[in-house]
Amino acid sequence: MPFPPGWPPRAASGRRSIRFFAEGTATANFSDNGLLFADGAGANTFIPLPVVKPGSSEPVHIGSNPQGGGTNIPTDVAPDTHKGVTGLQQAVPPTMIWAQMIAIANTGVGTLEFSFDGTNVHGRVEAGERRIFRMRYEAGIALKGNGADVPTFEIEAW
Repeated sequence: MPFPPGWPPRAASGRRSIRFFAEGTATANFSDNGLLFADGAGANTFIPLPVVKPGSSEPVHIGSNPQGGGTNIPTDVAPDTHKGVTGLQQAVPPTMIWAQMIAIANTGVGTLEFSFDGTNVHGRVEAGERRIFRMRYEAGIALKGNGADVPTFEIEAW
């Protein structure tokens, strides 16, 4: 059956929602399952703003949905030519997007621990349990197993 006319749906105006899903098997280290929501395929629904070179007078078209997701400091400008910013400071930081709702499901056995900073345990999800966090603005999550049994997990963020 084909998609209906008008598919895919347009993005909402005034509100944006990321679309992130990941699943995997937890290990004993948070660093093995550190997930940034911006890295999820199709998760970032924001349109990046265009780069405007210093001194440019060219018109810029920002489209119908001008919500950016990154920096607009140009990386192709020689050091010390962009308002005193050095070459090292011109590095583009990784894109971050923040979810406001996060669902964590432990689909295996054992206890699943999660962290929003990769160091501290911010909570646990027992086997077969699902936790949903509303109005929890985070850009990523790290997961690890606790105990002899290895938990598997599913993460949804929107």
